[in-house]
Amino acid sequence: MSVFTDAVHFFFPKAPIGRNATTDYPLYTRDETPGKSRTRTKLEEGYGRVKVTFKAVLASYAPDWILALVLWGVLAILNRSGGHKREFSLNDLSIQHSFAVNERVPPKLLAFISVGIPLIVLIPISALISRNGWDIHNSVLGLVMSYTMTGVVTQVIKMSVGRPRPDLIARCLPAAGAADHPVFGLSTIDICTNTNLLILNDGFKSFPSGHSSLSFAGLGYLSLYLAGKMHLSDVRGHRTRAWFALSPLLGGTMVAISRTEDNRHHWQDVLVGSLLGLSIAWVSYRTYYPRMSHKQCHLPLAPRCDPDPSETTDDLDDVEEGRRRDGVRLLDEEDTRGSEDEVAWRRG
Repeated sequence: MSVFTDAVHFFFPKAPIGRNATTDYPLYTRDETPGKSRTRTKLEEGYGRVKVTFKAVLASYAPDWILALVLWGVLAILNRSGGHKREFSLNDLSIQHSFAVNERVPPKLLAFISVGIPLIVLIPISALISRNGWDIHNSVLGLVMSYTMTGVVTQVIKMSVGRPRPDLIARCLPAAGAADHPVFGLSTIDICTNTNLLILNDGFKSFPSGHSSLSFAGLGYLSLYLAGKMHLSDVRGHRTRAWFALSPLLGGTMVAISRTEDNRHHWQDVLVGSLLGLSIAWVSYRTYYPRMSHKQCHLPLAPRCDPDPSETTDDLDDVEEGRRRDGVRLLDEEDTRGSEDEVAWRRG
């Protein structure tokens, strides 16, 4: 058991694992009572402590979940809607590639890679290693927001740009002897004979790559979550942890590459899509977690709405060297590992 505990502490230095660990979810600490000294422990000062209850979750995050549900509905509509369709040339070699009927990463597999795999990793870490009820909630909510926001933004851009996919001619099925306009040198969708509008309309949604953006939205969020739990920004240097935390990005990269192999996207599409998904993942993560350099970056931000705010005042929890810097309200954790070495590590 000690070997397992040491391994967990190596990757997750502040995980409450060991004989002194409690299986109870840590409660979040309300703001400090006015006039109390900060030199004594929080429990001695009589901090109010609030459990992870449905009321607390609803009061703090109902708008987030409502927004997520609305975005899911908008995304479902956008996926089946047409959009702007650029003019194209039948002689353009970049859009004359073959149409792959069977994709290397079909939509169901993409959903598993982008959402399923992160959930398989996030939930056990939150429940068994972090042992933090708010962490379970915030990790799942952040992932859902990252995925849905990325999906909607990607589809809106796709429909506005209307760039032809590399396999557009194969989708279009122009009539035999068809040619570009004799004066302007370009053709429109009117030249196509394919009656399957779903396939034809999708042929003009090349930029940016949705597979790339969604895979990085999910796996990129997972990488950020692992990096926070592992304290990669504590300036101590953790090469092994860094490789482990960044490994999900390899999965996103392989998904992006598969889109060029299937002739679904140009290289610019997958590059921009990947950056888009990773950027939104970072925004989603920072919405529910503190910055990576914070001494408690392994904990989620405290709930926005205190279920009983009348007993508290607004106080910020980030004190370094006796002064406040970039204060944020954080969850509180109890020191479940009492060895002198661990205490020295925390203070160092």
